[in-house]
Amino acid sequence: MNAIFRVVLIVLAFLIFISAWGFYVSIRPPKIHSSITPRDLRMEYENVSFKTADGLTLRGWHIPAKKPNDQTVILLHGYPADKGNILPPMAFLHDDFNLLLFDFRYLGASEGSYSTAGVKEVEDLLAAIQFLKTRAITEVGVWGFSMGGAVALMAIDKAPEIRAVVAESSYASLAEMALQLFRVPLINYPIAYLISLWAKLILGIDLRDASPAERIRNSAIPILITHSSADDVIPFSQAKSLQQALANNPRAEFWFSEEFAHGQLDANYQSRVRNFFKGNL
Repeated sequence: MNAIFRVVLIVLAFLIFISAWGFYVSIRPPKIHSSITPRDLRMEYENVSFKTADGLTLRGWHIPAKKPNDQTVILLHGYPADKGNILPPMAFLHDDFNLLLFDFRYLGASEGSYSTAGVKEVEDLLAAIQFLKTRAITEVGVWGFSMGGAVALMAIDKAPEIRAVVAESSYASLAEMALQLFRVPLINYPIAYLISLWAKLILGIDLRDASPAERIRNSAIPILITHSSADDVIPFSQAKSLQQALANNPRAEFWFSEEFAHGQLDANYQSRVRNFFKGNL
């Protein structure tokens, strides 16, 4: 009996340690600081900053469109990247739209003690929208990659200013993603449970609240979901869940591929995204 008890204690201690380590590295990943700026791409821009509802200062760039107009697209980076990471591949939108890029809390040049992989980052996007409203911009499109795509989808019901969303490689449920953090049979469920428990006890957040699929079930705005079945970071099943959630949205579009890794783009990507925003903003 004592031997069995010791084994149980060892297994329990192992699960607690692994889950605590997984939780810590999830909320405080190594920061990525891209060296590229809009100046490197010969774009005029303005360094901007704005505060979130919980008092964090977020820093970003406002880039006027090459062809002056009031149509604006907010670009949201992934986890754990920064705004410079997405600037080069999305610079093509600068021809037709004003762009706002910013670093999510904790990441890049923004303030914050930790990341929540999308939960509180919704508030970051809402703060960005409020910032644009001070400049008389009341309608925006939002493009987001990975975590950024999830944030864009989860903000739709909170921000009527959002008129169209492109979500690339987004997750549908953060709680489900926690299950896939450790791809080891049997222990992934208790570890995912413990990670969710640490999030609730330490940060006061419920990972189940980070569910783009649930948030968009009643959405009627234009949404373009892009994903690849070859994505080894965000499983393709997450995209299928988003597709099911949007079954009643006649303005939802889906563009799936079978050959591109996480963050790789199809040759027709630029024209597809540009035309989507031009047709819906």
